[in-house]
Amino acid sequence: MQRIRQFIFREHTLVFLFCMAVITGPAISVLFAFDLSQYTDCNTYLGLAQFDFDQSPVRRFRVLIPFAAAGLNYLFGGVFGKLAPTYFTGDFGLPFSFFAINTCLMSYFGLLIYRYCRAYGLSVFMALWGTLVMLTGRYTFYLSGLPLVDSLFCVTVAWTLLGIKVKNTPMLLWAIFLGPFAKEAFIFIAPLIFFFSHISKKQLALYFLLSGIMVFGYRYLYELYAPSVFMSGLKADLYHIYLIPKFLPVLFSFYGVYKIVSNLFLWILVPVLAWILIPGYTSKLWAGSDKVIKWFVVSVFVQMLLSVSVERMFYTAMPVLCLWIAMSANLLKKVYIQPEK
Repeated sequence: MQRIRQFIFREHTLVFLFCMAVITGPAISVLFAFDLSQYTDCNTYLGLAQFDFDQSPVRRFRVLIPFAAAGLNYLFGGVFGKLAPTYFTGDFGLPFSFFAINTCLMSYFGLLIYRYCRAYGLSVFMALWGTLVMLTGRYTFYLSGLPLVDSLFCVTVAWTLLGIKVKNTPMLLWAIFLGPFAKEAFIFIAPLIFFFSHISKKQLALYFLLSGIMVFGYRYLYELYAPSVFMSGLKADLYHIYLIPKFLPVLFSFYGVYKIVSNLFLWILVPVLAWILIPGYTSKLWAGSDKVIKWFVVSVFVQMLLSVSVERMFYTAMPVLCLWIAMSANLLKKVYIQPEK
């Protein structure tokens, strides 16, 4: 019991439980209310969990969370099914399995953001402030409650940023080997590890080579034995490049900007107020940011250019957005709140 108490009352365990407490209610409400049949991404991942591989040429390779959900549903699907609301149509056990896995991953994502803020010297209070930005974000509850796989990609991004900042080799290795399986967009995050991490370039070259062999070997076998589709996965990924002229106007339109800002809503007022009220705010914030953050923002922008769902790609930047808002709040606190005597 003593060890259990020590584990529960550890700082990081408490933050994880806090994140889960905030996420769980809204996420399950999203699952209860959402019509899964109207969302093609959900249909794809539910199909993969049922071992139906005749899916989107892009999304069909992201099987880690669907297979984990299938395993959880196999063990506890009967129990989960009894939790279904009366108005829910279809099988409830499998979507609930996705909810359970994604909620845990998104809670862990919140913990990683908290640790990221702390790594920049922010207090516990300010780090929690930054974490709340993510916990109350528009897409947080969608990614937690619905049969989607973005949660694992968010975790790999946080591993990358935090691993580089605190020189955590295991985090970076997990990111290198799991990131490409989580989402193909990890190709835009991987260079950050190569150029900014503490691991030697020779070791990184070996790790990325092994990861590449695993990924392309897996995709080759997948396309060899899974039902063929109209366009191969690689061709479908590259096809996004030709869609940039179509996506670019959306990104810079009023509707596109609204979709992006909707990830933060009122939290955006914190840096706006800091910019208005604090002389030299921009230079102070920029000086407190590492070079890796600046290149990370560029990589997120590239991902947004390649996706029609710009707000979901922008959500990838949540660790940095949380950090910047927490840093802005901290600057406001230093200027306008008198320190206790």
